[in-house]
Amino acid sequence: MKIKGSAKNLSINLAVAVAGIGTLVSVVLRLMQAFGGMIDFETGFYQAENFTIPALYGVLGVSAVLSFVISFLAGEAPQDKLPEKKDIPVAVAAILFAAALVFSATSSFEEYNALANQYNYLVMEQSEFSYLMKSGAIATLGESICAVLSGIYFLLFAIRFAGVSKMNLTKVKFFSLCPLFWATFRMVQRFSRTISFMNVSALFLELFMLAFMMMFFMYLAQTSSKVSNRAISFKVVAYGLVGAMLSAVVTVPKIVLLVSDFSYKTLAETGALECPLEYADFFFMLFAFAFVICFVKSPKIKNMTLKETEKLLKQEEN
Repeated sequence: MKIKGSAKNLSINLAVAVAGIGTLVSVVLRLMQAFGGMIDFETGFYQAENFTIPALYGVLGVSAVLSFVISFLAGEAPQDKLPEKKDIPVAVAAILFAAALVFSATSSFEEYNALANQYNYLVMEQSEFSYLMKSGAIATLGESICAVLSGIYFLLFAIRFAGVSKMNLTKVKFFSLCPLFWATFRMVQRFSRTISFMNVSALFLELFMLAFMMMFFMYLAQTSSKVSNRAISFKVVAYGLVGAMLSAVVTVPKIVLLVSDFSYKTLAETGALECPLEYADFFFMLFAFAFVICFVKSPKIKNMTLKETEKLLKQEEN
Protein backbone atom coordinates (compact mmCIF):
# COMPACT_ATOMS: atom_id res chain seq x y z
CA MET A 1 0.00 0.00 0.00
CA LYS A 2 1.74 3.12 -1.26
CA ILE A 3 -0.33 5.40 0.97
CA LYS A 4 1.21 3.85 4.11
CA GLY A 5 3.96 6.12 5.44
CA SER A 6 3.31 8.68 2.70
CA ALA A 7 3.42 11.71 5.04
CA LYS A 8 7.20 11.86 5.42
CA ASN A 9 7.23 14.84 7.77
CA LEU A 10 4.51 13.44 10.02
CA SER A 11 5.81 12.00 13.30
CA ILE A 12 4.06 9.07 14.92
CA ASN A 13 4.66 10.83 18.26
CA LEU A 14 1.82 13.16 17.26
CA ALA A 15 -0.61 10.23 17.60
CA VAL A 16 0.43 9.89 21.25
CA ALA A 17 -0.13 13.62 21.81
CA VAL A 18 -3.58 13.53 20.19
CA ALA A 19 -4.62 10.51 22.26
CA GLY A 20 -3.32 12.17 25.43
CA ILE A 21 -5.31 15.35 24.82
CA GLY A 22 -8.37 13.33 23.82
CA THR A 23 -8.11 11.30 27.02
CA LEU A 24 -7.88 14.38 29.24
CA VAL A 25 -10.85 16.12 27.61
CA SER A 26 -12.97 12.95 27.54
CA VAL A 27 -12.36 12.18 31.22
CA VAL A 28 -13.30 15.76 32.18
CA LEU A 29 -16.54 15.50 30.16
CA ARG A 30 -17.38 12.14 31.75
CA LEU A 31 -16.77 13.58 35.22
CA MET A 32 -19.08 16.49 34.39
CA GLN A 33 -21.77 13.95 33.48
CA ALA A 34 -21.22 11.92 36.65
CA PHE A 35 -21.30 14.87 39.04
CA GLY A 36 -24.00 16.71 37.06
CA GLY A 37 -26.60 14.04 37.86
CA MET A 38 -26.84 12.91 34.24
CA ILE A 39 -26.02 9.24 34.88
CA ASP A 40 -28.03 6.67 36.79
CA PHE A 41 -25.20 5.18 38.85
CA GLU A 42 -26.91 1.82 39.29
CA THR A 43 -27.59 1.10 35.59
CA GLY A 44 -25.10 3.44 33.94
CA PHE A 45 -27.84 4.84 31.65
CA TYR A 46 -28.14 8.53 30.88
CA GLN A 47 -31.14 10.03 32.65
CA ALA A 48 -30.71 13.59 31.36
CA GLU A 49 -29.23 15.27 28.30
CA ASN A 50 -26.93 18.22 27.67
CA PHE A 51 -24.00 19.21 25.43
CA THR A 52 -21.55 16.86 27.16
CA ILE A 53 -23.08 13.75 25.54
CA PRO A 54 -22.37 14.63 21.88
CA ALA A 55 -19.16 16.35 22.99
CA LEU A 56 -17.88 13.18 24.71
CA TYR A 57 -18.55 10.90 21.76
CA GLY A 58 -17.29 13.54 19.35
CA VAL A 59 -13.98 13.87 21.20
CA LEU A 60 -13.58 10.09 21.49
CA GLY A 61 -14.40 9.57 17.82
CA VAL A 62 -12.16 12.35 16.49
CA SER A 63 -9.26 11.37 18.76
CA ALA A 64 -9.52 7.70 17.75
CA VAL A 65 -9.69 8.47 14.02
CA LEU A 66 -6.80 10.94 14.19
CA SER A 67 -4.66 8.49 16.17
CA PHE A 68 -5.25 5.81 13.52
CA VAL A 69 -4.67 8.14 10.58
CA ILE A 70 -1.49 9.62 12.02
CA SER A 71 -0.11 6.19 12.97
CA PHE A 72 -0.85 4.93 9.43
CA LEU A 73 0.41 7.93 7.45
CA ALA A 74 3.44 8.83 9.58
CA GLY A 75 6.68 8.63 7.64
CA GLU A 76 8.21 6.58 10.44
CA ALA A 77 7.12 3.48 12.32
CA PRO A 78 8.60 1.50 15.22
CA GLN A 79 10.33 -1.72 14.25
CA ASP A 80 8.10 -4.78 14.45
CA LYS A 81 9.72 -6.15 17.60
CA LEU A 82 9.84 -5.34 21.28
CA PRO A 83 12.21 -2.51 22.25
CA GLU A 84 15.61 -3.85 23.32
CA LYS A 85 16.37 -1.37 26.10
CA LYS A 86 14.93 -1.65 29.59
CA ASP A 87 12.11 0.72 30.48
CA ILE A 88 11.18 1.09 34.14
CA PRO A 89 7.74 2.70 33.57
CA VAL A 90 6.75 -0.26 31.35
CA ALA A 91 8.10 -2.73 33.92
CA VAL A 92 6.21 -1.08 36.79
CA ALA A 93 2.98 -0.81 34.77
CA ALA A 94 3.30 -4.46 33.69
CA ILE A 95 3.75 -5.79 37.22
CA LEU A 96 0.83 -3.68 38.51
CA PHE A 97 -1.29 -4.95 35.64
CA ALA A 98 -0.25 -8.53 36.45
CA ALA A 99 -1.29 -8.08 40.09
CA ALA A 100 -4.62 -6.54 39.04
CA LEU A 101 -5.25 -9.49 36.72
CA VAL A 102 -4.73 -12.00 39.53
CA PHE A 103 -7.08 -9.99 41.75
CA SER A 104 -9.61 -9.92 38.90
CA ALA A 105 -9.28 -13.69 38.53
CA THR A 106 -10.32 -14.27 42.15
CA SER A 107 -13.36 -11.99 41.75
CA SER A 108 -14.36 -13.70 38.50
CA PHE A 109 -14.07 -17.16 40.07
CA GLU A 110 -16.26 -16.09 42.99
CA GLU A 111 -18.82 -14.78 40.49
CA TYR A 112 -18.67 -18.10 38.60
CA ASN A 113 -19.28 -20.04 41.83
CA ALA A 114 -22.24 -17.83 42.68
CA LEU A 115 -23.81 -18.39 39.26
CA ALA A 116 -23.12 -22.13 39.32
CA ASN A 117 -24.69 -22.51 42.77
CA GLN A 118 -27.89 -20.89 41.54
CA TYR A 119 -28.64 -23.83 39.24
CA ASN A 120 -31.47 -26.09 40.38
CA TYR A 121 -32.35 -28.97 38.06
CA LEU A 122 -35.70 -29.46 39.83
CA VAL A 123 -36.85 -25.96 38.90
CA MET A 124 -34.98 -25.05 35.72
CA GLU A 125 -36.08 -26.71 32.48
CA GLN A 126 -32.58 -26.87 30.99
CA SER A 127 -29.35 -28.75 31.47
CA GLU A 128 -26.72 -27.42 33.82
CA PHE A 129 -24.33 -26.77 30.92
CA SER A 130 -27.02 -24.85 29.03
CA TYR A 131 -27.72 -22.76 32.11
CA LEU A 132 -24.02 -22.02 32.66
CA MET A 133 -23.66 -20.92 29.03
CA LYS A 134 -26.73 -18.66 28.98
CA SER A 135 -26.00 -17.11 32.37
CA GLY A 136 -22.47 -16.16 31.36
CA ALA A 137 -20.91 -18.47 33.95
CA ILE A 138 -18.73 -20.32 31.40
CA ALA A 139 -17.41 -17.02 30.05
CA THR A 140 -16.74 -15.86 33.61
CA LEU A 141 -14.78 -19.04 34.37
CA GLY A 142 -12.77 -18.60 31.16
CA GLU A 143 -12.13 -14.99 32.13
CA SER A 144 -10.80 -16.10 35.52
CA ILE A 145 -8.45 -18.75 34.10
CA CYS A 146 -7.10 -16.46 31.37
CA ALA A 147 -6.61 -13.63 33.86
CA VAL A 148 -4.19 -15.79 35.89
CA LEU A 149 -2.29 -16.89 32.77
CA SER A 150 -2.20 -13.30 31.53
CA GLY A 151 -0.78 -12.24 34.89
CA ILE A 152 2.11 -14.65 34.35
CA TYR A 153 2.72 -13.20 30.88
CA PHE A 154 2.85 -9.61 32.13
CA LEU A 155 5.07 -10.65 35.02
CA LEU A 156 7.53 -11.97 32.42
CA PHE A 157 7.05 -8.69 30.55
CA ALA A 158 7.97 -6.78 33.71
CA ILE A 159 11.11 -8.89 34.27
CA ARG A 160 12.25 -8.25 30.69
CA PHE A 161 11.72 -4.49 30.73
CA ALA A 162 13.16 -4.11 34.23
CA GLY A 163 16.44 -5.47 32.87
CA VAL A 164 16.54 -8.21 35.49
CA SER A 165 16.83 -10.86 32.80
CA LYS A 166 16.97 -10.89 29.01
CA MET A 167 13.64 -12.67 28.89
CA ASN A 168 12.94 -14.14 25.44
CA LEU A 169 9.18 -13.73 25.10
CA THR A 170 9.15 -15.62 21.80
CA LYS A 171 9.37 -18.79 23.92
CA VAL A 172 6.07 -18.09 25.70
CA LYS A 173 3.80 -17.81 22.66
CA PHE A 174 0.88 -19.47 24.45
CA PHE A 175 1.00 -17.01 27.34
CA SER A 176 1.12 -14.08 24.89
CA LEU A 177 -2.34 -15.09 23.61
CA CYS A 178 -3.93 -15.28 27.08
CA PRO A 179 -4.61 -11.51 27.39
CA LEU A 180 -6.52 -11.69 24.09
CA PHE A 181 -8.57 -14.63 25.39
CA TRP A 182 -9.15 -12.80 28.68
CA ALA A 183 -10.56 -9.75 26.91
CA THR A 184 -12.62 -11.97 24.58
CA PHE A 185 -14.26 -13.84 27.47
CA ARG A 186 -15.05 -10.50 29.08
CA MET A 187 -16.69 -9.32 25.86
CA VAL A 188 -18.84 -12.48 25.72
CA GLN A 189 -19.80 -12.09 29.37
CA ARG A 190 -20.81 -8.44 28.82
CA PHE A 191 -23.34 -9.49 26.17
CA SER A 192 -25.30 -11.34 28.86
CA ARG A 193 -26.08 -7.96 30.43
CA THR A 194 -28.81 -5.47 29.48
CA ILE A 195 -27.82 -2.61 27.20
CA SER A 196 -29.82 0.14 25.52
CA PHE A 197 -28.44 1.54 22.29
CA MET A 198 -31.04 4.32 22.36
CA ASN A 199 -30.20 5.37 25.91
CA VAL A 200 -26.47 4.76 25.73
CA SER A 201 -25.08 3.19 28.88
CA ALA A 202 -21.72 2.77 30.58
CA LEU A 203 -21.71 -0.78 29.23
CA PHE A 204 -21.64 0.64 25.71
CA LEU A 205 -18.32 2.35 26.50
CA GLU A 206 -17.00 -0.85 28.07
CA LEU A 207 -17.76 -2.86 24.93
CA PHE A 208 -15.79 -0.44 22.77
CA MET A 209 -12.96 -0.49 25.32
CA LEU A 210 -12.83 -4.30 25.21
CA ALA A 211 -12.90 -4.34 21.41
CA PHE A 212 -9.82 -2.10 21.16
CA MET A 213 -8.19 -3.92 24.06
CA MET A 214 -8.57 -7.22 22.18
CA MET A 215 -6.99 -5.80 19.03
CA PHE A 216 -4.08 -4.32 20.99
CA PHE A 217 -3.42 -7.62 22.76
CA MET A 218 -3.53 -9.49 19.45
CA TYR A 219 -0.92 -7.28 17.80
CA LEU A 220 1.16 -7.15 20.99
CA ALA A 221 1.20 -10.97 21.00
CA GLN A 222 2.35 -11.03 17.38
CA THR A 223 5.09 -8.49 18.16
CA SER A 224 6.41 -10.22 21.28
CA SER A 225 6.26 -13.73 19.79
CA LYS A 226 7.45 -12.65 16.31
CA VAL A 227 4.62 -14.54 14.61
CA SER A 228 3.15 -12.82 11.51
CA ASN A 229 4.59 -9.57 12.83
CA ARG A 230 5.36 -7.82 9.56
CA ALA A 231 4.35 -4.16 9.31
CA ILE A 232 2.01 -4.17 12.33
CA SER A 233 3.79 -1.72 14.64
CA PHE A 234 1.52 1.17 13.69
CA LYS A 235 -1.45 -1.03 14.69
CA VAL A 236 0.08 -1.68 18.10
CA VAL A 237 0.37 2.08 18.55
CA ALA A 238 -3.11 2.96 17.26
CA TYR A 239 -5.09 0.25 19.07
CA GLY A 240 -3.06 0.71 22.25
CA LEU A 241 -3.72 4.45 22.35
CA VAL A 242 -7.46 4.19 21.67
CA GLY A 243 -7.86 1.27 24.08
CA ALA A 244 -6.07 3.21 26.81
CA MET A 245 -8.14 6.32 26.12
CA LEU A 246 -11.41 4.38 26.47
CA SER A 247 -10.11 2.65 29.61
CA ALA A 248 -9.43 6.03 31.16
CA VAL A 249 -12.96 7.23 30.38
CA VAL A 250 -14.43 4.03 31.85
CA THR A 251 -12.32 3.80 35.02
CA VAL A 252 -11.05 7.21 36.17
CA PRO A 253 -14.51 8.73 36.84
CA LYS A 254 -15.48 5.62 38.83
CA ILE A 255 -12.37 5.95 41.00
CA VAL A 256 -13.13 9.63 41.64
CA LEU A 257 -16.75 8.76 42.51
CA LEU A 258 -15.67 6.01 44.92
CA VAL A 259 -13.50 8.51 46.76
CA SER A 260 -15.86 11.48 46.77
CA ASP A 261 -19.48 10.31 46.38
CA PHE A 262 -21.02 8.43 49.31
CA SER A 263 -24.09 7.19 47.41
CA TYR A 264 -21.94 5.72 44.63
CA LYS A 265 -19.62 4.09 47.18
CA THR A 266 -22.62 2.54 48.95
CA LEU A 267 -23.95 1.09 45.69
CA ALA A 268 -20.50 -0.31 44.91
CA GLU A 269 -20.17 -1.94 48.33
CA THR A 270 -23.60 -3.60 48.05
CA GLY A 271 -22.91 -4.90 44.54
CA ALA A 272 -25.78 -2.90 43.04
CA LEU A 273 -23.78 -1.38 40.18
CA GLU A 274 -24.41 -2.81 36.72
CA CYS A 275 -20.92 -1.73 35.60
CA PRO A 276 -18.67 -1.65 38.68
CA LEU A 277 -15.07 -0.51 38.65
CA GLU A 278 -12.61 -3.19 37.54
CA TYR A 279 -9.09 -2.25 38.57
CA ALA A 280 -7.56 -4.37 35.79
CA ASP A 281 -8.98 -1.88 33.27
CA PHE A 282 -7.28 1.02 35.02
CA PHE A 283 -3.91 -0.74 35.11
CA PHE A 284 -4.37 -1.79 31.48
CA MET A 285 -4.59 1.92 30.69
CA LEU A 286 -1.31 2.59 32.49
CA PHE A 287 0.40 -0.34 30.77
CA ALA A 288 -0.87 0.52 27.28
CA PHE A 289 0.20 4.17 27.53
CA ALA A 290 3.60 3.25 29.02
CA PHE A 291 4.28 0.59 26.40
CA VAL A 292 3.22 2.73 23.43
CA ILE A 293 5.39 5.62 24.62
CA CYS A 294 8.34 3.23 24.99
CA PHE A 295 7.53 1.69 21.61
CA VAL A 296 7.51 4.99 19.69
CA LYS A 297 10.80 6.01 21.35
CA SER A 298 12.53 2.87 20.02
CA PRO A 299 14.49 2.87 16.71
CA LYS A 300 12.18 3.44 13.76
CA ILE A 301 11.86 2.50 10.11
CA LYS A 302 11.47 5.76 8.18
CA ASN A 303 9.65 6.75 4.99
CA MET A 304 8.53 3.26 4.04
CA THR A 305 5.30 2.18 2.38
CA LEU A 306 3.61 -0.92 3.76
CA LYS A 307 4.82 -3.00 0.80
CA GLU A 308 8.40 -1.73 1.16
CA THR A 309 8.35 -2.39 4.91
CA GLU A 310 7.20 -5.98 4.41
CA LYS A 311 9.91 -6.50 1.77
CA LEU A 312 12.62 -5.14 4.08
CA LEU A 313 11.51 -7.29 6.99
CA LYS A 314 11.48 -10.37 4.77
CA GLN A 315 15.05 -9.64 3.65
CA GLU A 316 16.16 -9.25 7.28
CA GLU A 317 14.66 -12.66 8.14
CA ASN A 318 16.54 -14.29 5.26
